[in-house]
Amino acid sequence: MAPAKTHRFKARKAQAGQRLDIVLAAQLPRYSRQFLAGQIKTGRVSIDGRTVRLPKTKVRVGQVIKAALESPHTSLVPQPLKLDIIHQDSDIAVVNKPPGLVMHPAGHHQRGTLANALKAQFPTFYLVHRLDKDTSGVVVVALTEKVKDFLSRLFEQRRVNKTYIALLTGKITPREAYIDLPIKRGRSAKFEVLPGGREATSFYRVKEYIGRRYSLVEVKPQSGRTHQIRVHFKAINHPVVGDITYGRAEMGLPRQFLHASQLEFTDWNNHKRQFTAPLPYDLSKFLDDAKR
Repeated sequence: MAPAKTHRFKARKAQAGQRLDIVLAAQLPRYSRQFLAGQIKTGRVSIDGRTVRLPKTKVRVGQVIKAALESPHTSLVPQPLKLDIIHQDSDIAVVNKPPGLVMHPAGHHQRGTLANALKAQFPTFYLVHRLDKDTSGVVVVALTEKVKDFLSRLFEQRRVNKTYIALLTGKITPREAYIDLPIKRGRSAKFEVLPGGREATSFYRVKEYIGRRYSLVEVKPQSGRTHQIRVHFKAINHPVVGDITYGRAEMGLPRQFLHASQLEFTDWNNHKRQFTAPLPYDLSKFLDDAKR
């Protein structure tokens, strides 16, 4: 696949003092931090015109960062994994991603990823957004560079309406509200609500209370920060059920109860597009059992 276009931006005040790989991961959320660190080490990133090869390089406000990134799928091994394709045409493929599937190779996950499976089905494809490994649901994949650029801009400009279904710990009140809390990576390397973080807003609406133990909610993130939904609900003391990173494990549930149920956007032909994925079996079974 052809290299991606060069990304260029100025470091903001909130990014001053942060590691270069962390700044890039926040600026380019469709790439993993591990992939970006690898690109830095191979000399594809510069600061104020000077090539930088250390991911831990600290960034200063106003510095111009350029990243001429390879496609993360250039050397992918195609693997014919079974995919639940919701929709496919000449421009896009929409996949219902199962839980446990990593988006693309990184770290110990070099095979068996969504990207490996896509490589076996499509000569060219571009992942324009991401879901966490243990989050299921709708993923849209661009099949041409033109559509990739269009969709990337939509996500960056927050013009894609995303809806998630989450089960929260406890009885959250009020029944609907906006959570407007800044997020940044903390000392523990996990994301946290912290002063000086990037602006992050999520709207939630309660679909159903299950006693006082759980709240089933529909969540619409207005921004796209890493782990945003999980971090926001932890911050207001209603962590996502089964989230071992930001909450705790839950008996009978092997992952966090978080599902990307719908994506809506206006496409390059000015047509409204809406794609949905039903709650998967593991989550629906846990919900049914919880109601008994």
